[in-house]
Amino acid sequence: MKLLKPARLRKGDTICVVSPSSFSEPFGLGQGVNYLRSRGYRVVLGECTRNLTRTGHIAGKDEARARELVGAFADDSIDAVWCSRGGWGAMRILDLVDFDVIRKNPKIFIGYSDITTLHIAMHQRTGLVTFHGPSIEGYAGDNPEKDPPSGKENIDRALSLLSKAEPWGRIDNPPAGMLLRTVVPGKAKGLIVGGNLSMIVHTLGTDDSIDTDGKLLFLEDVFVSEYDIERLLTHLHLARKLQMAKGIIFGQVSTFHKRDEPTPSLEDVIQDRLGILRNIPSFTGLCCGHGRHRLVIPEGVKASMDATNPRLTVEESPLGK
Repeated sequence: MKLLKPARLRKGDTICVVSPSSFSEPFGLGQGVNYLRSRGYRVVLGECTRNLTRTGHIAGKDEARARELVGAFADDSIDAVWCSRGGWGAMRILDLVDFDVIRKNPKIFIGYSDITTLHIAMHQRTGLVTFHGPSIEGYAGDNPEKDPPSGKENIDRALSLLSKAEPWGRIDNPPAGMLLRTVVPGKAKGLIVGGNLSMIVHTLGTDDSIDTDGKLLFLEDVFVSEYDIERLLTHLHLARKLQMAKGIIFGQVSTFHKRDEPTPSLEDVIQDRLGILRNIPSFTGLCCGHGRHRLVIPEGVKASMDATNPRLTVEESPLGK
């Protein structure tokens, strides 16, 4: 399938904020939207986001959220589509999204966590390069009414990268980020794909099961235990998804569910589940998930990794002029 690269972001461009998953917290969303405007972008809100619709834990009925997403791509006045947050519900709209509209109107699409299933589906069904990165609501942090914004650097980083129609080069953890550590030494090249581990496993056996053949696979997660990670990685192993990858990057796992009985450490689980793949280079620690530092990873472009001296390099421009 032909690779589709969206046009790079320019000052004055219009960003549409959409909510394919959970209902957004209005104070955090408001701060994020106003910050984008202060940076010189025009911001509009999709139907569900603007009306703050809510159906249980998600941002409106499935049909409405699918219509909001497709409408943002169909609107010629919109240059980029940015998710308000993750949470729950994106999988529910996969069969309702008109991917032909997205293919005919390639635009920047950015979000993470529950949005992973949309990244996979968009790229595999249309060829569009999408961006696993911070949400708009995340700008304000966990206590938007009380604390100063904790996600400003993540939004600033994303805006800077999304404006570059050139290879992004090395994707480094911020100085305050964790240390990158080798699991299996070696080097690898391939198109980079991935996202939230739980969501990737949930799509196995569906039309949108992730294609890892010859790819660099990155993974992250949140609200899981070490037991959960072991089970999820084993599921990917049994589905032959890990063995087909050229290289594996295990990102940050934050907010563990603690169990009463003794459990192995996360490092033990990663070493056990990825370390047995002796011919597939892997490293851990990239800040590409739910932690304070949320890097932007372009999905579907050429990248290289060195697991011996851990680093990830984006070797192809993910954006057009």
